[in-house]
Amino acid sequence: MNRWQKIAWYNITIILVSFSLTSAAVGTLAMKYGMPKALSGLGALGTLGLLGLSGVIFRKQKGHTDFDERDKLIFYRSIQITYAVFWPAFTAACMIPWLIVGPSNSISSNALPIMLGAMGITLILIQSLATLIQYGRGGKRGEK
Repeated sequence: MNRWQKIAWYNITIILVSFSLTSAAVGTLAMKYGMPKALSGLGALGTLGLLGLSGVIFRKQKGHTDFDERDKLIFYRSIQITYAVFWPAFTAACMIPWLIVGPSNSISSNALPIMLGAMGITLILIQSLATLIQYGRGGKRGEK
């Protein structure tokens, strides 16, 4: 398994663990204290900050070539797939709240940072999935 596959698996794992912890925290707090106080469980989304450590954890090894032409092509394709998913998702994120509230009402400005964070996580998830799907089940040279 090469460096980009390890980073992709790490990103997917962090995202799934973070959303699982957040769901458990909000669910537990909702049952115990009710819904307004349960939103404090959203602080568990802070574990998504661990995504920034992927470059440090999976550093390039000196004197070791782990990125050939195939890896470069897979990386560029995963970026293209992410870009292709971004625009429809961003359009939906902007238009759905407007369609729900209507043109005569206003949307809270608190929705903007939520949209930005959700789009960032979505893009990291899509790029990681695209990378892993393109490599298939095997590793760099077909190892399992």
